[in-house]
Amino acid sequence: MSQKSTENLQELAETLRRWQEIENATIIQTTAIMEKTKNPLIRIVMEIIRQDSGMHRRIQQILLDSLEKEAFSLTPEELGEVWEMIEEHARMEKDTIALAEKARRNCRLFVQRHLLAYLIDDERKHDRLLTQLEDFKRGIYPYA
Repeated sequence: MSQKSTENLQELAETLRRWQEIENATIIQTTAIMEKTKNPLIRIVMEIIRQDSGMHRRIQQILLDSLEKEAFSLTPEELGEVWEMIEEHARMEKDTIALAEKARRNCRLFVQRHLLAYLIDDERKHDRLLTQLEDFKRGIYPYA
């Protein structure tokens, strides 16, 4: 590996560690806000952010581990073992998106429409993640 590549990987690792520090601070701050208010709207927004920050931190750690300990790997056998279940889940996500969009179209309440929009975005994110798994599958099985 070239010196430039090594430097880039070190910089990436440093960036991820700094990002983790910010995510930790976000978790602490959102928890404090939740403890200070009883308002259900503020509490749910803070809880969403807190949970997302926890997941971001986990993903950042997986990225760090892949750079510093063991690179990612995915075998055809590992993917094949669960592929039918992944396809079924992808269908479920599409159904959920359709239901959420219907609910949002039929909702005339301001706050509720915004929360439904959040749910739609989150379900679409799940759909994108499953699509990425399909991209990985095509990389393993180029003629699939």
